[in-house]
Amino acid sequence: MIAPGAVAAAQTAFYVATTGGDTNPGTKAKPFATLERARDAIRALKKAGGLPKGGVTVWIRGGLYPRAESFALNADDSGTKQSPIVYRAYGKEQVRLSGGREVTGFAPVADPAILARLDEAARGKVRQTDLRAQGITDLGEIRPRGFGKPAQPEFELFFDGRPMTLARWPDGEWAKIAAVPAGNDSGKFSYDGDRPKRWQRTDDIWVHGYWTYDWAESHVKVKSIDTEAREIVTEEPYGVYGYTADRRFYFLNILEELDAPGEWYLDRQSGVLYFWPPSPIDKVAHSSRCSRSRW
Repeated sequence: MIAPGAVAAAQTAFYVATTGGDTNPGTKAKPFATLERARDAIRALKKAGGLPKGGVTVWIRGGLYPRAESFALNADDSGTKQSPIVYRAYGKEQVRLSGGREVTGFAPVADPAILARLDEAARGKVRQTDLRAQGITDLGEIRPRGFGKPAQPEFELFFDGRPMTLARWPDGEWAKIAAVPAGNDSGKFSYDGDRPKRWQRTDDIWVHGYWTYDWAESHVKVKSIDTEAREIVTEEPYGVYGYTADRRFYFLNILEELDAPGEWYLDRQSGVLYFWPPSPIDKVAHSSRCSRSRW
């Protein structure tokens, strides 16, 4: 709790900076470090005598502000038409609030067992890092999502400010449902070709497709793959409208399909992240960040 006397009643601006400190008075010369400290200073200001005429502005200096949780504001943080409360970037400085964590320590894959699973073109290109060793222990999980399903948290990897692609097949294209011999609502469909015979682990493979209509897509977990019969059995809940022959889909979350720049795969059992950077990873400042989005 901030004592009412900790801020001046006439103060109309507070400053926040990555170089600041929350024991500072929040001035331009001595800014706060967090948005929460500025918010609480305004609350104390209101309790001490009300908001000044013209309101209060929180100026946020440029930089990256890591966030472990949402910035919470409630009715106590409301201004008025005559005395608004405004949070804004200072001048033309770039302010970034990020819920991601910077990932470091990437090294070439050396484990023979992992190298054997990678496509020949990817060997020597894919890098790995241990997330748990960096204190990143919440690795999330892939969950059913899409048409008819609520948004779910999603683990994502960004490189040089751009989202990367979870290892998939086909790359940038689509496979087609070959047939649905057990019926549209059976949760099963067949595919063409023998690509899945390359995949050693099938315990967390997913499929994303437009299973019947072009306006109804979803991500569905694979329950089993029969590589001889070329049949996929999916876990419920699967496509709202079932599966239809000749509709498009692709497989994802497969280490063996990490075969193109920009693709990544996370082994949630070991906590190791595998990544083929699209450009030299050591030449991009704050290059790789992982985050859980869509909360």
